[in-house]
Amino acid sequence: MKVHLIYFSPGGTTKRTVHNIAQGMGNVEVIEHDMLVQENRRKKYNFKTDDLVILGMMTATKLFGVPEEIFNSIQGHNTPIVGVVLYGNGYYGKSLICMKKEVESRGFKMVAAGAFIGQSSFAPKIAKGRPDAKDREIQLQFGKDIYEKVVVNKDFSFKSKLKINWPKDDTLTFVKCAIGSALPGYTVKLPYAWNQLSLNDNCIQCKKCEKHCPVNAIDIFTKSFDRKKCLGCAGCISICPKKAISLANPSLVNMMKKLETTRAERKEPKTFF
Repeated sequence: MKVHLIYFSPGGTTKRTVHNIAQGMGNVEVIEHDMLVQENRRKKYNFKTDDLVILGMMTATKLFGVPEEIFNSIQGHNTPIVGVVLYGNGYYGKSLICMKKEVESRGFKMVAAGAFIGQSSFAPKIAKGRPDAKDREIQLQFGKDIYEKVVVNKDFSFKSKLKINWPKDDTLTFVKCAIGSALPGYTVKLPYAWNQLSLNDNCIQCKKCEKHCPVNAIDIFTKSFDRKKCLGCAGCISICPKKAISLANPSLVNMMKKLETTRAERKEPKTFF
């Protein structure tokens, strides 16, 4: 069985997570498909019954980034798939529910799923350093359990009932999440007004951010960011070696500071079979 890792990981945490899961499966052949690369999202991937796909995406209560492009590039043929979402110690909402629906409409069979925590690219103090050593052990064990279930026992069932994950003790946040979940579609985008970045004098024009951007929204020579193209994934903030890029919208900056407090309590990963 070949294990295909398909991931969209601007901050690197989703990539590390799916790698850890695959490592937990032991001595299997692993093939990577990095969907941060625009050319990869334009390809068509067909998977067989004896393949196993591990699909990793970002979430902000719904799937974030370019999920539609990724879904439209993959086709299964009764192919087992593991759904993985990464969130910044807040709530993963209905993202796993949405992912399951989309992949199963494209010929895949979900056999396992997991919601894991990764350090926020917007506010690195949130879930700082995660996935950490404890997370890694959980991810490795998740991989072992997948191997035992799918490869050893040939069990392609999915018995867990996925539920919406949102706050039930904070009325205002609950209402916001409920409204967001009720809106059509499986994706969420950063509001255009918040989609602003600034570049300071620390920039050495290494162009790492340019190459890393999944939608080619950065021109470092002119020091410009195309707000219409930009996803708001903050991958450029994460990869900049000089910390030259930062959020520029005051409302978003203030919200991130508040979240550093409200999301301080550690949350643990959840896995489903």
